Amino acid sequence: MNHTLLAILGITCIITVAFAGCTGTAPSGEQTPAATGTTAPAATTPATGSTVATAKGLVVGNSSNGHLIFMKVGGMLTLKLAENPTTGYAWNLTTSNGLKVVSDTYVPSDTTGTLVGSGGTHVWEIQADQAGMQSIDAVYKRSWEPLAGNESTYTLAIDVT
Repeated sequence: MNHTLLAILGITCIITVAFAGCTGTAPSGEQTPAATGTTAPAATTPATGSTVATAKGLVVGNSSNGHLIFMKVGGMLTLKLAENPTTGYAWNLTTSNGLKVVSDTYVPSDTTGTLVGSGGTHVWEIQADQAGMQSIDAVYKRSWEPLAGNESTYTLAIDVT
């Protein structure tokens, strides 16, 4: 993702927050980062999409594709995307330099191993190591095929403070 687009996303978010005001409360079951003092942001503005806070940090998936989220340096993010490597398709994930992939695992839907061709979920644990605009980009494709331009993609902009 280029820096101009990230800057535009950041400015749009700031403007949205400014117009929305800071006097509201978070939806039930969610706390704002300022209220918790933790690295797990919970409530976000409608323009940035929804997030889910957990004890370990933030969990995001397909519903957060193309959104902007907020994290603190040292914060953890769990990314979960559906994947079916039995078809040859897998997510090719890249992160900006300020993010570190701590773990990269595949969890099959069928834990018995008896269902041939079943998919599962690819799970990455990602830590924010540097402040600034960071990004996660992924392409769902077969590794041996060249990019055709019609592949499924996943993009997440992250404002790390």
